[in-house]
Amino acid sequence: MRALFRRHPWLTSALVLAVVLTLFFAGRFVIGAVYWAQHQQEPIRGWMTVGYIGKSWNLDPRAIDAAAGFPPPQGHPLTLEEIARQRSVPVADIIAEAEAAVAKLQAADPQP
Repeated sequence: MRALFRRHPWLTSALVLAVVLTLFFAGRFVIGAVYWAQHQQEPIRGWMTVGYIGKSWNLDPRAIDAAAGFPPPQGHPLTLEEIARQRSVPVADIIAEAEAAVAKLQAADPQP
């Protein structure tokens, strides 16, 4: 390997960099795939964002927003707790609205 590096330092460095980047992005992909495989249809909780709920339930987050009457995200996504705080209602009410929206969307488009 040292002889190869001495003869072709730029090419060897590029190869090492390509291998490191490939391993990094492959690792990120595997971690994400394993995480979401274990977090399908999680019970809805106050710390979740609508985007997280959509990913967990395999639904469009904007459709959940529309069905539940939540504000569309502007800038950073709001958690259900933050939506409840903005509306001055208990978090349980917002969770119930999100659950009803998920149930309505699933009933409208059953998945195989």
